[in-house]
Amino acid sequence: MQNSANAIEVRNLTKEFYIFEKDYQIFRWLFSHKSREQTAFLKVALDDITLDVKKQEMVGVIGKNGAGKSTLMKLVAGITFPTYGSVETEGRIGSLINLSAGFNPDFTGRKNLYYKGMLMGMSNEDIDNILDDIIDFVDLGEYFDLPFRMYSSGMGARLGFALAVFSNPDILIVDEVFSVGDKNFQAKSKAKTMELFNAGKTVLFSSHSDDQIRNFCNRVVYIKDGKIAFNGDVETGLEMYSEDVARQGKKK
Repeated sequence: MQNSANAIEVRNLTKEFYIFEKDYQIFRWLFSHKSREQTAFLKVALDDITLDVKKQEMVGVIGKNGAGKSTLMKLVAGITFPTYGSVETEGRIGSLINLSAGFNPDFTGRKNLYYKGMLMGMSNEDIDNILDDIIDFVDLGEYFDLPFRMYSSGMGARLGFALAVFSNPDILIVDEVFSVGDKNFQAKSKAKTMELFNAGKTVLFSSHSDDQIRNFCNRVVYIKDGKIAFNGDVETGLEMYSEDVARQGKKK
């Protein structure tokens, strides 16, 4: 890290994807001598972004769908990797994105906590210390000791959410996560997330709710067409985004 006051440092970050119109074109490209440029088009999701997030800072990430918000969050969380540039973080990350990612379908819920916890840099003792809390929180009953492949998507998301929030992360990456599970679990997950928000964690928070951004964030980053259009005061950023949305609506 270039600055010890920062929890997150993003430098000249670019993320590109090749998009194929049809799935079979991927296989044609894999087994032919054609270049990707001949069979697909290039999508630049993020274009040369540089950003710092200080320790204990709560930063809201706003922008329309497809602007690059989720891509930025996944890159910071380590779920995907840059095409160019770098992302550096300090401390354990709790990622509330792709909540089922990293679980082994053949492992039980219990074994998956130790398995994914290891991938997150946690020891068996770390998991031992939070296991009872997670079991009580997810309320999976007998499914907790059944293979993960038998879980519904909602059950898998609940297990992933619980591991992320009970791991006592230094950095919390939150991407519109308050719709996890049924209404009872949504209430529990929101309350637990609020607890972490109020505990002085570094937070990167993406939401389409202006009120949530106002309530929780002390800075806003507005992503537009893969670039940072604004980085600063919450109200100024929200107003700029709202004006852009209104202008685009009039053009249609």
